[in-house]
Amino acid sequence: MSDIAVSTEIPASGHTTRRLETHRRLVEAGTELFAEGGLGAVTSTAIANRAGVATGTFYLHFPDKHALFEELVEAALEEMGAHFDPDRAGPGSEAGIRGDLERVIDVAERRRDLIRAVFDRGEGTGLAGRVQDRIASRLEGVYTRVFRERDIGLHPGAAAQARAALVVRVVAWWAEDPSRASRDEIIDTLLELDPRRVRDRSPSHA
Repeated sequence: MSDIAVSTEIPASGHTTRRLETHRRLVEAGTELFAEGGLGAVTSTAIANRAGVATGTFYLHFPDKHALFEELVEAALEEMGAHFDPDRAGPGSEAGIRGDLERVIDVAERRRDLIRAVFDRGEGTGLAGRVQDRIASRLEGVYTRVFRERDIGLHPGAAAQARAALVVRVVAWWAEDPSRASRDEIIDTLLELDPRRVRDRSPSHA
């Protein structure tokens, strides 16, 4: 089952509690079904049936299945972005880079069904691009500083986009089948390929 967070900021009256619980069940059912068959193969009725509610109840929470899918997309965007903080342990530090990767892989492990549902189904949601842009926007400033300090002749914006695309694709590939590689192998590989680890270039190394 996926670990779906539901806001509880509204005062928890009996009606509100039931509504939140129904919403959670619908989101959880949608996550499972999207992971199993993709957006195109899933119907609102199937989601309602999996959640144990009437189809009409589904429409009290979402206008259609696409709206539910979009909620999952935003949850993935928020969690992936929140766990990718390039300044956490100092710009360009190996400890900081590894920490970023460990937190991203933690998300992939904990929410594998969600990652599978929204990252790698080719449903035209633009999720991969949106996640990539969010991660890249966090990285570009760091790369700009590190490349300048180390006199590295790479374009920080291009490096940030390339890095973000690599992380997104590898996480989606690994979440689809974690037996493909160990957690540490994924982290070590992504760490080795991080452009922040490129050494200073001098004419003698050209």
